[in-house]
Amino acid sequence: MMSVAHPFRYPTEAQGRRHGPAGYRNYRDYRPWLEDEFMFRCAYCLKRQKWVRTDIWSVDHLVPQIQAPERECDYDNLVLTCQWCNNRKLADSVPDPVAVAYGNCLRLDDASGEVRALNKDGEILIRVLKLNHVNQVRTRQETLRRLNIMARCSPDDWKQMMGFPEELPNLRRKSPPGGNSRIEGLDECCYEQRLRNELPEVYE
Repeated sequence: MMSVAHPFRYPTEAQGRRHGPAGYRNYRDYRPWLEDEFMFRCAYCLKRQKWVRTDIWSVDHLVPQIQAPERECDYDNLVLTCQWCNNRKLADSVPDPVAVAYGNCLRLDDASGEVRALNKDGEILIRVLKLNHVNQVRTRQETLRRLNIMARCSPDDWKQMMGFPEELPNLRRKSPPGGNSRIEGLDECCYEQRLRNELPEVYE
């Protein structure tokens, strides 16, 4: 298992949205849904919440608010991001990580810690989000080095870092004011999977 799961491997298939909450008047109220939707990691750079518990996590608008103010609280226009990516994207647009498989656009070079573009969408992501900024590259190198040491010397710690958060949002207890257009997604949320003992120990 440890030789398969990679912390920075982008999905090669578009995932689609599992959830469809609506009606919140503040877009930040969608965050628990987005955390589950994007597997508790930044949709753009794959940084995990477990790695940086003190970081500030953001809700980003795919189509910037300045361009589409009417979509400010449209769940399908929101993604979970780290502070870095949110601050870099700002009013720019990038490919939708739900509709476009980033694994067909980007690939990490483990040796250098840099992200390589595989197509035009990948070039846009790297340019807009500054994915190869020296700070980002250094962070990825340090993360990979630390996780590789854990995998060899402390497998349990590695599983902790590559697994899901201890506390997961119970989305069944949420009551979106406008309802939920994808109610079937509740059965597949991480909280429910853990209750059924179906949630994997690690994931990528």
